[in-house]
Amino acid sequence: MHTEHKNFIFERVYVETPVDTDKDGMLDLVAVYIRRPTDLPSGEKIPAIYVANPYMMTCNEDWYIPHDVDKDIAVYPQQNISKEEITYDFSKEITYPVKKPRVTQGFAQSSPFAEPVNLECISEIYGHFNKRGYASVFCGGLGTSGSQGIPLTGSREEIMAFKAVIDWLNGRCRAFTNLTDNIEVSAVNWCSGAVAMSAKSYLGTMCIGVAATGVEGLKTILPEAGISNWYEYFRYNGLNVPAFGWQGDDLDLLAKYCFSRRKEEADYETVREVFEQSQQELLERQDRDSGNYNLFWDERNYLNMADNIKASVFIIHGINDWNVKMNQCIPLFEALEKRNIPRKMMLHQGEHVYIYQLKDANTISILERWLDYYLKGIPTGIEHEPNVLVEHNLDQSMWMESNTWPPENAIVYSFPITLPEPLDTVEFVDDLSKTKFRKEKNNLLEWQSQLVLSEEKDFCNRVRFLWNPFETVQTPQEWLRICGSVKVSFRAKIDRPTAILSAMLVDLGQDRRITQQQDVLEDGSFVFGLEQEPSEYKVISRGWMNAQNRTSIYSKEEIIPGTFYDYQFQMIPTDYSLRKGHKLALILYGTDPEATLRSTVVTKVTVAASSIDVKLHIL
Repeated sequence: MHTEHKNFIFERVYVETPVDTDKDGMLDLVAVYIRRPTDLPSGEKIPAIYVANPYMMTCNEDWYIPHDVDKDIAVYPQQNISKEEITYDFSKEITYPVKKPRVTQGFAQSSPFAEPVNLECISEIYGHFNKRGYASVFCGGLGTSGSQGIPLTGSREEIMAFKAVIDWLNGRCRAFTNLTDNIEVSAVNWCSGAVAMSAKSYLGTMCIGVAATGVEGLKTILPEAGISNWYEYFRYNGLNVPAFGWQGDDLDLLAKYCFSRRKEEADYETVREVFEQSQQELLERQDRDSGNYNLFWDERNYLNMADNIKASVFIIHGINDWNVKMNQCIPLFEALEKRNIPRKMMLHQGEHVYIYQLKDANTISILERWLDYYLKGIPTGIEHEPNVLVEHNLDQSMWMESNTWPPENAIVYSFPITLPEPLDTVEFVDDLSKTKFRKEKNNLLEWQSQLVLSEEKDFCNRVRFLWNPFETVQTPQEWLRICGSVKVSFRAKIDRPTAILSAMLVDLGQDRRITQQQDVLEDGSFVFGLEQEPSEYKVISRGWMNAQNRTSIYSKEEIIPGTFYDYQFQMIPTDYSLRKGHKLALILYGTDPEATLRSTVVTKVTVAASSIDVKLHIL
């Protein structure tokens, strides 16, 4: 039985990080806001739920100008880049010379601050856990308003700065009551040292990055739609493929967007030159021109450091999230599974949303039992429950359970490639101007519907294959569950020295499918709404490749036009139940105006029909 706490203190402290990103000779301080219950038995210490949130102190909306995507992908000569050249050395410690060390001038028991303060992108769930005896700890990080430093999104410096907050909660580094007086304040008088990190998107990403340092005291993380590998957020097999709806986005823009320190004009002038230099370095090192994986991206691939993870991990992710796609949570879950790290994963039917109030998900109850067990040591039994819960897309009240993903009884099938007439090859012409897409209209749905449904004989922008899997897979159910990664391979020749290669897996059949509308019920919970009118299809999965990255994401290979080469790539993982009576469509095409650069060059791709192989898990 939990005591419901009613009295709280709100504090602001400035944690000293081990980095000096604004190069002023002093270690950067980051502002940390704390809300914690005070009506506790004398001497009782409490755990903390910590949110690392670069969006928290507002963002630079007026500075956000996307990169141009209406351009052709560049052609490269043969590259022979080795894996060693793009492997980041995580054992090399980053140190900064401190020219002006801070000397503690005194000590304070606490650092009260006027509440409320406007902290953006903070869920109300933390107030719920304050009442249950947890402290809430919020930090905007380097370069945000009120903090020092500059943002270097996803970097070791950013991770080290956010890690410092956990070190402070455990008494291993200093914090001060303000930026100038050097009056030190400690957390060990109230914090038990047990910390969780949580929240969604960039915030969830920082959970993963900090956990990959192996920091002591971080007992569990709860990343919701978190990024485990920044390259695969902004790139895909040598192509610029950002979040859907954010065409032209890239890492340099995210750093610029979150640099809310800029809003204090006098303060901004002191770091303007350093910030502008950092922006130029981010732009160069992220390498939009080639789209290759490199040292810059390897540094931001937290899966490289999975061996260090000591915290348990509770992943929450939307199957329909095309912002942070499913190719972020699944490799993380697999890395945890391989290392036998305590783990749980909830896959819901939403996009990039919180599901605390989703009907039948019982999310808050699960979170309560998870945190009580891992932060307070209360035996809740949560560690013995199924590792994976997946919301069914045909029945939202059904959550499918398994201990691994895809479930062990899923069978790998090959999508049968059948042609209306015997042909050795099939071909498509990548010519965006011959589709319905128009840049000025941004009519992506119209483009997509034509790509999927067109029966016009002269529409040659794709090749399409159909399959009724119910004829192959026997099931007493009214659906077949497709789950896992979808692997595409084929042999093809291109009439140019490079090309964009894309693939799509589609559910074909009329149905009122789930939308992302949230229908709120009388009890305050919500369900995802259904389409008003039946739709004819739904895209289940997609994947892309720069043809010059056919065997490596970090090194381009020369393509001799007219020569056949082998291509293979993974599509975005999915978990989707196909209704009986529906078919699957496999579509191979080129430029994807919703995802890739929008090429103007016309390219013909000829595919050896017998070479097309698509593997997917079905149960």
